[in-house]
Amino acid sequence: MDRTLKVYTKTDHLFAEFTFLYEYNNQAKAKYTQYRRLYNDDEEDENKSVYPLMEMDAYLDYRQFDSIDQIKAYDKEVVKNHLGRDMTDPRGYNYVYSAEPVLLRYIAANHIGFIGMVNIMFSFIDNIKEVKFLSGINPRFDAELTSNSLETNINCILKIQVYTDRDITTIHPGDLKRLPPWY
Repeated sequence: MDRTLKVYTKTDHLFAEFTFLYEYNNQAKAKYTQYRRLYNDDEEDENKSVYPLMEMDAYLDYRQFDSIDQIKAYDKEVVKNHLGRDMTDPRGYNYVYSAEPVLLRYIAANHIGFIGMVNIMFSFIDNIKEVKFLSGINPRFDAELTSNSLETNINCILKIQVYTDRDITTIHPGDLKRLPPWY
C-alpha cells in the first residue's frame, strides 16, 4: 500500500505530492508537499514551473483495502481533507500514480549486529511488489517473495525468515532503517 500520488491542476501544474507510508504494523502516515505556480494565470507558463510551498506530515487511520480502486478513492478524500481549502474545484484536478517502478531499500540491524538488507521493487498502479532479502550471515539464507500493492512493505518484510544460531526469527520493524527511494 506504500505509494506516491501526484495531483495536477487542470492547467497541468503540479499541485501536491502525497507519499503514503506504512512503516509500522497498523499505522499509516502521509508526507505531502503542496506546490504553487511560479507564474500567475495571466502570464504564459509553457514549462509548468512550480515551487514547494509547504511540507507536512499527516497521521492517518490505518485501513486494510480490498482493491486499488478503494485506495484511489481514499487517497482523493485525504487530499481533499488536507488541501481542499486551497483547491479551486476538486473535480478539475488530475490524480496520477506513476507506473515507474520504485526501489526501496531497508537496512536491518539491531544491537547484536547486522541482520541483512531488504530490497523492495514495486509499482503501485501496476499492482506488483518484489521483495528480496540479502542475509548478512550467509547467502544461502537469502529469500525472495512477490506480493501485490494491497500488502504493506512491513507485512512483506515480516514474512521473511531470518536464521541466526539455529533459531528462526523474523525482522522486527524497529530494526529497520529505510533509505531514500530510488526511481
